[in-house]
Amino acid sequence: SAPISKVNKYCTSSNFHSTSGKKNFIMSSITIDPDVKPGEYVIKSLFAEFAVQAEKKIEVVMAEPLEKPLSRSLQRGEDLQFDQLISSMSSVAEHCLPSLLRTLFDWYRRQNGTEDESYEYRPRSSTKSKGDEQQRERDYLLERRDLAVDFIFCLVLVEVLKQIPVHPVPDPLVHEVLNLAFKHFKHKEGYSGTNTGNVHIIADLYAEVIGVLAQSKFQAVRKKFVTELKELRQKEQSPHVVQSVISLIMGMKFFRVKMYPVEDFEASFQFMQECAQYFLEVKDKDIKHALAGLFVEILIPVAAAVKNEVNVPCLKNFVEMLYQTTFELSSRKKHSLVLRNISNLYIGV
Repeated sequence: SAPISKVNKYCTSSNFHSTSGKKNFIMSSITIDPDVKPGEYVIKSLFAEFAVQAEKKIEVVMAEPLEKPLSRSLQRGEDLQFDQLISSMSSVAEHCLPSLLRTLFDWYRRQNGTEDESYEYRPRSSTKSKGDEQQRERDYLLERRDLAVDFIFCLVLVEVLKQIPVHPVPDPLVHEVLNLAFKHFKHKEGYSGTNTGNVHIIADLYAEVIGVLAQSKFQAVRKKFVTELKELRQKEQSPHVVQSVISLIMGMKFFRVKMYPVEDFEASFQFMQECAQYFLEVKDKDIKHALAGLFVEILIPVAAAVKNEVNVPCLKNFVEMLYQTTFELSSRKKHSLVLRNISNLYIGV
């Protein structure tokens, strides 16, 4: 289905300067045909309201000190009205998820000033940039706006993607979400600036998006992760490559094993076995620790859910693959703190 509506683009203007009366200008620019079907009218009105409220939140963020983390203003629970609006969008997504996603991506691209689907986020500024201080501050401000857009975009994605089991989504849309998320997992070599903390916050939010998507589109997520990891493993090892691998691994931190049906449980642990094999092969200490941390994140809910011994071959194979190695490594000083927890977890599952 086509995007929900072409909600007047003025309501999603990329102009971030506050001006008197702008709220009235934004509201008056939203035109929705009252003759459309009731359901369509509700959806269009809801998204138009989202566009207005998102712009207001972005303006607030732009007026704040650059040092203030975006999460202080934009995180869930800070604005109950906006949280309710996103919740309503999730409910509506049960009936029109593909259209809602397309419209949401259109909004995202307009906010970034590009309609190009291959758009890739790149930090606008760094400590190495040339030019006067005023220009650099403007770059940081523009970058802060980009990150605020990503923050809001992720909040909506996390909620609406939960409806995929109710309303299936075409594969191209799934891949669009995957590609955008994994671009934010790429390590940005040499970048350090006022927005460094916010960049990490956004990467975590996209990891949350992937966690939700994996619940219904696990094989697509697995394939994307394995492909990205394979590309990095083929490169000559360097500090940048190591950090890139770690960033990629952290992108899976919200992946959770589906306990049922058993086919999904087995598929999850087949993926875990692939990661375990890499853990055994990789030599870099930091990558080993990142993988161990990932295993702990994933296995804690499994251990909590397992009340009786689980005699599933794939789980047994996973534990047997890693237990002896992690037990031995945990006795070494450089690994002890990180790997002791995972050794204990293996006993638990």
